[in-house]
Amino acid sequence: MPACPFCSTSSMDIIARNEFCYAIYDKYPVARGHVLIIPYRHEPDYFSLTSEEKHGIADLAGPCKTIIAAQFSPIGYNIGINVGRSAGQSVPHCHCHIIPRYPKDSEDPRGGIRSVVRNANG
Repeated sequence: MPACPFCSTSSMDIIARNEFCYAIYDKYPVARGHVLIIPYRHEPDYFSLTSEEKHGIADLAGPCKTIIAAQFSPIGYNIGINVGRSAGQSVPHCHCHIIPRYPKDSEDPRGGIRSVVRNANG
């Protein structure tokens, strides 16, 4: 089994942190400024986290938004956590995506993630 990329993240890559989590730019971003908030403790998904770790994710979302806004000036955001392979989780270490949105990056962004699921299901 390959080593977890989130358990071996360099501290030089961290853009924000708190007692329970840290944030980095996604190495495979879907948009400029795409950030991941990752609990320090290796757990497979959101439902395995402690209450403190869940709050740690929420507490870092604001500072991450501030960093993204200052550097990239998006007009909106999607925030989400994929749980399980069928939901798009590719690394089995819980992480929260903060995805900046920009003018005209989607033909019709109404419905947010629902439009992605709807398009995938035909």
